[in-house]
Parts: sequence; structure tokens; C-alpha cells
Amino acid sequence: MSTTKILGGALLAMLAITLTAGQAAAADLWIHVKVDGHGTKDERVSINMPLSMVRNLSGMVPEDERHHGRMRIHDHDYDVSELRRAWREIERGPDANFITVKDPDSDVKIAKRGDHLEMRAVDRKGKREEVEARIPLQVVSALLSGEGDEVNLDAALDELSRHGQGEILTVHSEDETVRIWIDRDSEGR
Repeated sequence: MSTTKILGGALLAMLAITLTAGQAAAADLWIHVKVDGHGTKDERVSINMPLSMVRNLSGMVPEDERHHGRMRIHDHDYDVSELRRAWREIERGPDANFITVKDPDSDVKIAKRGDHLEMRAVDRKGKREEVEARIPLQVVSALLSGEGDEVNLDAALDELSRHGQGEILTVHSEDETVRIWIDRDSEGR
């Protein structure tokens, strides 16, 4: 996966999900995206933004991208109202592994653990890549709280600021490592 694709995905994740622990004000929290290249790809990208700035910038997402009633996830379009119905079942259900896929090329696991949705994927086809995400349930609920087929990005960002510090996403591959996290340090760690 190229740095451009990972960075683009990371920025979308930052705007769409922006997440995670403690009753802190958004102005005190910073979201960080860090891409470190390995081997022949010795590229480094570091983005550090106050969570309050991300919240203010969320209004820049074009209307047709915010309210078209579908979410694109890994080359598939999903109807938001269908995602909302499935989410309600997961949210109400017990802690469990909801999806587990193991085949020669990949492993995928989606689980509910406590107050978090945890996702882990390992792709062994081509260059090995591992993705881990840990998203507070309340942030997903807020994102899906929009009317009809709309997502509510502002509510998700507000909920994220209430959750405070923590890791959101890590991607490890042979070429690079990508991390997205929230803390109180303007420079990240």
C-alpha cells in the first residue's frame, strides 16, 4: 500500500472517526497521524492537530460526500441506514467476536470488548500488512446518529472529545507504519 493511499485513508479516518479515554475538552486534545517508512521507503509524515480544529474543519467536507446516504469501505458501498440497523444489534449485544475470517491470504476479526469496537486485519498477500483499530462504541453510535441516510460527523467528533486520550489505529507493513492517536501533547509521542 502506498504512502499516499495510507495517508489519504488516515486523513479520512481522522475526519470520519477521530476517536478515544477521560473527560477532557477538545481544545486540550490533539489528534496525531504519523507515517514512518521502512527500508527503501524512508518517508516520514507527521500531522498534529488540535481536536477542536478537526471539529471546525469537519464542516469543509462537501455536502454531497457527507449526505449521500452511503459509506464506501474497501471498494464497497454500504447504505447508512443498513449500517445503523446492524450497529444497533452489535451495540445491544454482549461482548463477542462478531466476524472472524481466516484464510491463507488474510485474517479478519471484528469484536465488541467492553465499551470498544475492536478490529484487526492481517493481509499476507503480497507485502504483509496488519491493521488494528479500537473505537469507543459511543463514537460509532454518534456517527450513525444522523437522520435518514446521513452520518453525523460532528456528533462523532464531540463524543470523541469526551473519550479523551488513546490509540485509534495502527497499520504495520513491510514498507511503513501508520499510527493515529489522541493525547494532550501537541507534538505527539
